[in-house]
Amino acid sequence: MNLQAIIIVNLFGIALLVILLISSHLVRQRQQLSDRLFTSMIIVTALACLVEMLTFLFDGQSQIPNIHVLNLLGNSFLYVANIINCFSWCLYADLHLYHDENRIRKKGLKMGIPAIICLIAVILNLKFQFLFSIDENAFYHRKLGGYVFYVATMSYLVYSIVTRHLYSRRYGKDRFFPIYMFLTPILLGATAQYIIYGLSIGWCCTALGLAGIYMSLQNELSYIDPLTKLYNRNYLDHVLNQISRKSAPAGGLMIDLDYFKSINDRFGHTVGDEALVEASRIIRLNIPAKALPIRFAGDEFIILMYTSQETELIQIEKKLRDALLNFNQTSRKKYQLSFSIGRSVYQPQNTTDAFLNEMDNCMYEEKRTKHSRSSAPDMSMSA
Repeated sequence: MNLQAIIIVNLFGIALLVILLISSHLVRQRQQLSDRLFTSMIIVTALACLVEMLTFLFDGQSQIPNIHVLNLLGNSFLYVANIINCFSWCLYADLHLYHDENRIRKKGLKMGIPAIICLIAVILNLKFQFLFSIDENAFYHRKLGGYVFYVATMSYLVYSIVTRHLYSRRYGKDRFFPIYMFLTPILLGATAQYIIYGLSIGWCCTALGLAGIYMSLQNELSYIDPLTKLYNRNYLDHVLNQISRKSAPAGGLMIDLDYFKSINDRFGHTVGDEALVEASRIIRLNIPAKALPIRFAGDEFIILMYTSQETELIQIEKKLRDALLNFNQTSRKKYQLSFSIGRSVYQPQNTTDAFLNEMDNCMYEEKRTKHSRSSAPDMSMSA
């Protein structure tokens, strides 16, 4: 790969990342940790594209003053950028899947141990040069330690695959976070670059991976409710259209959060939002992996399954009610939660609207029964 090609490839990567940085800033909804991690990966990758281009320009230019030091520092930065990006990706993948910053705080230190070891190795390499060396003519030479470093960084990417697999087994596939769209170009580019010295496509491939995952996340903005992280009404319409078109078997539960207005009125809308998040968590943790949890409206949820067996819906309903009882008995929240639930099985000869209406009618039958028992319920923990 000649120098001109190296410059063009890395400039392309930088241009792509600048566009990503601007676009992600414009559509960002909240300044969350996941936002900051994604932004940091964009910035680190852009800098790496620039520095890698410079290291190839510096390579062998022994006539330039201090070029040996510049080449050493430039390549050291690339090693540091590599491990930082891989570690950041693992944190980002875990956070994006589980939406739990406390989980990251608990796991982050252990996850960071390989990264810390690698960073120490890069610092020691400035003196002992066991990862790579810069000879007296300012040429870069990869050492055996460099391959070990490569394996260490790749282990982070493998870890993210394991994290995704474990999540999918428990909660079902996250349809808008295809990590292979991010990992495939990176693994191909990094492997080719480490096997063939002089090839400079690794960081540009990372830029392509970031662009791929970013495009998938735009679908998430369209189909995922930002508060509860469940699927939204748009995605429900999409799935119902598929069910209707294919006459696929389907069953559903409609869930209404009882007395939600009283929680809002008594404790404020911030606590009301928290109650919605807790309700969605109970739903998500207590349904099969093949079920789709959807936020239908303000305090209404729907669970869809590709099944015509009402017994499966009854089992889910029982599990949800048991989980709700456990929450109310063990939680230290200011409020208690209550669900009204209606179920329905889709009949191909009917419309999807009739399917939804049957769920809605059954749910409101339970809700009317509850309200007839008490006109002014106390949903606080003191009740």
